[in-house]
Amino acid sequence: MARTKHPAVRKSKPEPKKKLQFERSPRRPSAQRGGADTSATRSARTAAGTSAEEGTPGQQSRQRKPHRFRPGTVALREIRRFQKSTELLIPFAPFSRLVREITDFYSKDVTRWTLGALLALQEAAEYHLVDLFEVANLCAIHAKRVTIMQKDIQLARRIGGRRPW
Repeated sequence: MARTKHPAVRKSKPEPKKKLQFERSPRRPSAQRGGADTSATRSARTAAGTSAEEGTPGQQSRQRKPHRFRPGTVALREIRRFQKSTELLIPFAPFSRLVREITDFYSKDVTRWTLGALLALQEAAEYHLVDLFEVANLCAIHAKRVTIMQKDIQLARRIGGRRPW
């Protein structure tokens, strides 16, 4: 049986309710306050043992972390989205530059490509890559892994029986 990733069971403590903070407001610069906070009032406040920077730990505002999905959740969502779609996934301009570079390397006679020929070539290339990754995924699952490694792709190419180019 293939080993797959299972979500870890987490026991989380319920978070305490946040208390409303009416007495503490964000500090404004002294120019906006109209000079109400003079050095005499500041020294009186520090002498009393309270300052605006100090406060109880419950009163300090906590920075909220941005939401993060668990590892693999976004990947599975993308897999489902790409399986539903029919558009080409490789950008057309870099692919056509690569085709022209390879053509120039092998033949000086062919210098131009029609749009239909480039699209057919890109469709075939993407189909070949998807097929290769499917077989490599089966090789990884057979090895009781969920991660595709280089040796899985090499084995998939070797088992495929196609030419190695």
